[in-house]
Amino acid sequence: MSDLPRAAGVAIMHGNSVLLAKRIKEYEGEPVKYGGYWSIFGGIVEEGENPMKAACRELYEESKIETEIYDLRFIKIIFQEDVEFVVYAYEAPELVTPTLNFEHTEYGWFDIEHLNQLTEEIDEEIIKCIYLHKKLQYEP
Repeated sequence: MSDLPRAAGVAIMHGNSVLLAKRIKEYEGEPVKYGGYWSIFGGIVEEGENPMKAACRELYEESKIETEIYDLRFIKIIFQEDVEFVVYAYEAPELVTPTLNFEHTEYGWFDIEHLNQLTEEIDEEIIKCIYLHKKLQYEP
């Protein structure tokens, strides 16, 4: 484990689709990291919390979608210059509709096969995690 602060996030999947939300560009007059990008739901792991609990909490805070840690599947850790981002997947039983908090401006279900063709901004590492999850799903 690195000395970087940890964050955790959840990719909500259903079949060949993934739920993404567009991050706000500014918060209290300051630019937001990856502001304006489509992303998964996630945030900082709080003291006394493990990444799975943080991922569930952040998912609920940002979307009102509830899940339990046993519903999550680890995908990978993305090491960025200022944070270690632990990424999980949740296979939703249906296309859920999030209730977004202030951190996002809109949401959408996207065809996983076409994520790399989006004309709007999305972090390449998030796309790689989603593709990796789909690959792992079909391996014995």
